[in-house]
Amino acid sequence: MARAADPDWDDIKTFSAVMAAGTVRNAARELGVHHSTVSRRIEALEHCLKVRLFDRRPEGYAPTQAGEELAAIADGFGNELNAITRRIAGRDDMLPGKLTVTMAEPLATGIFAPRLTEFSDRYPGLELDIIVTYEQLDVSRREADIAVRMNNNPPETLVGKRYFPYYTSIYAAPAYLEKHDFAAAPDKARWLGWGDTDDRYPDWTQRTEFAKVPVWGAFDRPSLQIAAAEAGMGLAMLPCMMGDLAPGLVRATDRKPEPARDIWVLTHNDLRRTARVRAFMDFAEEVIRDNKPLLTGERGG
Repeated sequence: MARAADPDWDDIKTFSAVMAAGTVRNAARELGVHHSTVSRRIEALEHCLKVRLFDRRPEGYAPTQAGEELAAIADGFGNELNAITRRIAGRDDMLPGKLTVTMAEPLATGIFAPRLTEFSDRYPGLELDIIVTYEQLDVSRREADIAVRMNNNPPETLVGKRYFPYYTSIYAAPAYLEKHDFAAAPDKARWLGWGDTDDRYPDWTQRTEFAKVPVWGAFDRPSLQIAAAEAGMGLAMLPCMMGDLAPGLVRATDRKPEPARDIWVLTHNDLRRTARVRAFMDFAEEVIRDNKPLLTGERGG
């Protein structure tokens, strides 16, 4: 009797993505494939296992009992596979290859982007893939090799180095400051909101001299805050590494910048001795320390 074919690992990864995303379209977006590919892989896996893994519903895919059982097995196997991959990568002492680094927008655009040519000149065979996001990508699962984080509580599963905190200050267009009397008519002015609260007078404004100015709108990216503030829409609380470099903004306060979160450069313990990882972590330390006056607001003071 012919032996049944084993499940394809790509089909199992697709199954796990649907379990996490809840819908085929969301899973396809996460995997970077067409939704028909996701549906085809799920059907192929069900045919291989001879069991229905999902109930197809209008609101999404609901796992059957068999689907729930497979998910538990797939998660465990996926973790083991990731651990093996990290150990193999950790033995790779060759610099040529690809390195994935994740960092938030302020560090990526304000600090690292102007210096990346230096890194590529030093290591021409090393290809950088920089993911600019505020999401905490899972280094343990190899979603990134290195994470440059602005965080006071990084995961205990990662290793690396903590530097110093970055600082923030208040910025606005010069014409906006001339136009408004913040003491006599604070309600005529506005803070540009981050979208983190519906409170018109959140705590982060109450520690400033503009405590009576209400928050307006939601602008959840520093680059968007800068563009809006330069257009004269309001006051913006920004990292000094970006606000001090914005040509259309000035500091709206005489107070010293305030420390925000610590800067960390992190990787997984299995990868920390890899030549590619060491090369970028050393480079990151150089960039961060060289830019300390900008990060702490001393440059714009």
